[in-house]
Amino acid sequence: MSDLMQTFPVKRIIEHGPGVKSFYFDRMTDAVAGQFVNVWLPGIDEKPYSVSALGEDWLEISVKAYGVFSGAMMKLKVGDLVGIRGPFGKGFTFRDNALIIGGGIGIAPLRILARELSERNFRFVSLLGAATAHEVIFVDDFRRRSSNCYVTTDDGTLGKKGLVTDDLLEIIKKEKIEFVYAAGPEIMFVKIKELIDPLGIAYEFCLERYMKCGIGICGQCTLDGSGIRLCVEGPVLNQDDLKAVTELGLPHRDASGRRV
Repeated sequence: MSDLMQTFPVKRIIEHGPGVKSFYFDRMTDAVAGQFVNVWLPGIDEKPYSVSALGEDWLEISVKAYGVFSGAMMKLKVGDLVGIRGPFGKGFTFRDNALIIGGGIGIAPLRILARELSERNFRFVSLLGAATAHEVIFVDDFRRRSSNCYVTTDDGTLGKKGLVTDDLLEIIKKEKIEFVYAAGPEIMFVKIKELIDPLGIAYEFCLERYMKCGIGICGQCTLDGSGIRLCVEGPVLNQDDLKAVTELGLPHRDASGRRV
């Protein structure tokens, strides 16, 4: 597949809880962990979503309702046609003795990463967190594939009450972690960096920005200070890539390029 938009029917929908769903389509492309596809709903908009899993004949994306577009995704039914193009971007590399940190819907792109690490017989530990239990999606997959799986929720409905960063340093020490992967809210990345930069542990974060073209032409997703086009040089960035980024944790720019 390429940047050419094609339409595909929704084959299956799984509802994880209020406002959180996974959508399944016939597999139309290959993708590596961290890459994304652009999803188009006619008359509404086009948005990027990470590929959360690939089967022999299916592709999955997982969505949390935030705004107009994701709200419209929640109304889709099996058989509805959706435009998809991609995959785009640079994905994760594969490292041993790693810690996977997923926050909220950021858990989605880490599902395929966990599978790929497991298939390579790499050891990894998972640390998943969200606001409430049903938002900790695919937790059984991570428990099955990880050598250990830690879970936190803001309200304490699953695992330990708190944030994924609360016990991060203790987990790194206990599990002898040598590499960190993360996907989720950007404020989480800021805290993770603050905690692990002094340790000298290498890491990769999967970032999100407003994207239009997906192929590096429009510049909409360019990161301040670095010139990195997230749709091409990202969305997965490592610790060296992030050194020049000056907007980590700041409000994102909207479709007009204005920072809200």
